[in-house]
Amino acid sequence: MEDLQPGARLNGRMSRRELLRRSAGLMLGTAALGLLAACGDQEATPSSPSNSGSPAQASPQAGGTPSAGSAGSAGELVIYNWYQPWIKEVYPIFEQETGIKVTQLGTYSSNDEWWAKLSAGESFDFFIPSTRYVTRAMAADMITPLDLSLIPNYQNLLEDFQRLPYYEKDGKPHAVPFTRVYYALTYNTEEFPQAPDSWAVTWDEAYSGRIALHDQAFARVAITAMYLGDDPINPTRWDDIRQALIEQKPLVKKYWKDYQNGMELFVNKEVVVGQLTDGRVRMGQDLGAPISWTVPKEGCLIFIDTFAIPKTAKNVENAHKFINFLLREDIMLKQMELMRYDAVNRAAREKLSPEELARFTPPEGAKLVVGDTVSTEVLNRCDELWNEVKLA
Repeated sequence: MEDLQPGARLNGRMSRRELLRRSAGLMLGTAALGLLAACGDQEATPSSPSNSGSPAQASPQAGGTPSAGSAGSAGELVIYNWYQPWIKEVYPIFEQETGIKVTQLGTYSSNDEWWAKLSAGESFDFFIPSTRYVTRAMAADMITPLDLSLIPNYQNLLEDFQRLPYYEKDGKPHAVPFTRVYYALTYNTEEFPQAPDSWAVTWDEAYSGRIALHDQAFARVAITAMYLGDDPINPTRWDDIRQALIEQKPLVKKYWKDYQNGMELFVNKEVVVGQLTDGRVRMGQDLGAPISWTVPKEGCLIFIDTFAIPKTAKNVENAHKFINFLLREDIMLKQMELMRYDAVNRAAREKLSPEELARFTPPEGAKLVVGDTVSTEVLNRCDELWNEVKLA
């Protein structure tokens, strides 16, 4: 069981042409967006086929109360969300079941985009804010409190993710978590028959020139802080972190920026150990790559996305219905199959085969750190330090 606490630790070679050819059959598009929600930088992962053995199509009757269908109009719903193809695939099911007409305002690549629209008074009914921005939006009175009696499928969430303080103001929930992404220690299973148990492997000279890490300031600083035994959310050993990163730098083959490129490094066996998101690891596995992921003993960062309703919403009741629909086990299962994100939805996870569930499950007792809880002050200092390291 993972111990979830606010702001602290939570308990050969394939050619590029061949990779892209095979990826085309697996993906709805290439992810050009990043993951780190704490920096307004979300990875919207393209689709991938399911290996779960579960039904490929969402059942309109499964996991919730069936509606009267689409005979007649039941109003409208305006949604605005990350580029996540599964949303576009499932909302026609919602329309058919409820008679509610869904209009997609567009998609965004940064939390700052929806923030700007809400700041300007624009109206939409549903969006997907990252955890750090939920806190900011609540403080700015931008989010509508949720009536959980209208979201019975909220009970489908893992118990550890229900009524988290990140999403509450004045005792009322303002957002619903639905996926988490692990900034995992990734490794080649041919090189490592057993998972490495420490981030120390990314400082091991034995793997010089075969290490890949994310070129992102907070990720580099926070993971180094964990490795040194410091607090990744509120580091204190800044000089030690800088020195450790400078020592690691000549061992790294590449600091990747684009998630597709990071995955290709592992799929093509150019690197054997480093950092990648768990979703990208599963995509690589689906391509046949001998890679896996783990949470080392020091822990790893996770980032959580949520569903919410803005204060400018005109169709609040319909937005509640949509959130309830998305939390349904069959619908969230489709998200896991298409996007490869780890849903914090117990009911959906129970639909996976044991083999597929194992691919989503961190090691027992894993230490997870919610990166979304980092302060702006720390993020700014991380940027300064990482720039110093890259220039060193």
